[in-house]
Amino acid sequence: MTSPRDRILGSIRDSLLRAQLPAEHHGPAAGPEIPVATPATEALAAQFSAALTALAGHVHRASGAAGAADIIVGIARENRAAAFISWDEAAIECPGLLAALAARGLSRVTYDVSSDAGRRLSEVDALAGIGLGITGAHAALAENGGLVLVSGPGRGRLPSILPPVHVAVVAERRLRPSLADLVREEPRLLAGGSNVVIVAGPSRTADIEMTLTHGVHGPKHLHVVLMA
Repeated sequence: MTSPRDRILGSIRDSLLRAQLPAEHHGPAAGPEIPVATPATEALAAQFSAALTALAGHVHRASGAAGAADIIVGIARENRAAAFISWDEAAIECPGLLAALAARGLSRVTYDVSSDAGRRLSEVDALAGIGLGITGAHAALAENGGLVLVSGPGRGRLPSILPPVHVAVVAERRLRPSLADLVREEPRLLAGGSNVVIVAGPSRTADIEMTLTHGVHGPKHLHVVLMA
């Protein structure tokens, strides 16, 4: 007697034998229907701020390198961080920021992690005491408060995952309504770097006794400085 499982698997097998592959299509992949109209920047900023705040993140508004530096130095003092690692200034897209931070007494630690596994481990361990990581972002998603980070030259992964505090300096022009809008606008986004991640708030887990804990697998605090 044929079991229900055998009948289901047999049906799938028969369907696969009869199936016809679609004709080759060279155009862009079909995506979800997305409205053409884009909300105003201020509305996107408000939506992004609300979404990230709900995820235990923090949003600040600034204009110019001096304003951003004042905010970052305040965050560093709150978290007793005397030094930081960061993306290159061109990748952060805030000219003069590193000089402004240095003038305020916050030191940048430069690093060059080796491709050799043994050396890399010791080099990363040497950076473990750095309290602050500063990056830019490829995009900020208003829908869910996510930051899209694309790694590459001048845009290392360590500043966003190693220090306990991650600060992302993001121009308002980087705001997008959603990930779907961003991918529609940049269909080859995933090919743009060696690593593409979406950061949505501080690192969190509830694996241990269903108790929510921040900072287990990455930064405990996430701050975003939105630049006008």
